[in-house]
Amino acid sequence: MKITTVIPAYKSKYLLELLAALAQQTEPADEVIFSDDSPDQSFTAMLANEQLADIVRKLNITVMPGPRRGAYANWSQCINAYGGKTELVHILCDDDIIYPQFYERHRWAHRHGTFSSTVSRRWTASEVGQPLQGGLNIPDEIANHPQRLVPLDSGVVFSTTVGWSRNWFGEVSNSVMRAETANLIVQRGVGGISMAGLEDLGALTVGSIANPLCFINEHLGFFRQSPNQNSANGNSAVMKCAIMSYLGLALTGHRLGQLSREQMLATIGTVGANVLLHYASQPDTAEIRARLPALMAGEPDSEEPFLAAWRDFVTAHGHY
Repeated sequence: MKITTVIPAYKSKYLLELLAALAQQTEPADEVIFSDDSPDQSFTAMLANEQLADIVRKLNITVMPGPRRGAYANWSQCINAYGGKTELVHILCDDDIIYPQFYERHRWAHRHGTFSSTVSRRWTASEVGQPLQGGLNIPDEIANHPQRLVPLDSGVVFSTTVGWSRNWFGEVSNSVMRAETANLIVQRGVGGISMAGLEDLGALTVGSIANPLCFINEHLGFFRQSPNQNSANGNSAVMKCAIMSYLGLALTGHRLGQLSREQMLATIGTVGANVLLHYASQPDTAEIRARLPALMAGEPDSEEPFLAAWRDFVTAHGHY
């Protein structure tokens, strides 16, 4: 099965490590596309260096200028450039690392069934790549499953992520998607409800309705921690979107028949309380905070006013 790797590039600091990881794959990707959104087009310059010519040719690398309109626009450009030319696509963030068997094992999983996506375990690592204790809070039944491939239907996917207000899948870097699943990231919403901030989780959950998700119970890479990540600033636009997007995904899950009303309200209650507490002094969340108490109480006709406020927030602040 053919895989296209797309890299929404911004931080060139880890480029040589990234290239080494791609070059050491036991079954390499068929094509690698960089969308260079760095301020100085440093990826383009570095990949044009004669010293990297052999690896660029070996990995079938192409580079295009980024859109310069924020991370979501860069992700979208990558996926659109891929355009479904291969069965599978891997969106690899420029600071994450995959281990040598990553593509081999993800191909192997996709050959064993018709899956919307495959997700593998990963370590959390320090900035220099040292694996750290802890990491993803994977449900015990899945973490301790005797099989390496664990198919998950949409009910399990929604209830253990959106239903628990947590993303135990990790990041997009440790997943390989079919084209139609990746396109959900570009669409950025379902039924008029935005999933801005959690585009990857939204794609994995909604995608699992058409075909199950397959969890690969093997550590096949690491997520790199660094002080410059968006998650380091809880008041950034991207983090506000990521937290409040659980509210939209809870409504989406219920409307699609994947979450019960009780599960939906539990998520809204947990996340809503977090928003009311931590963003109480943030003017840009005022309209959402005004709509939350009624939504959290499950009052009739409370959903549409909240969704209007959420749409307005994404329109104003979702171009991170």
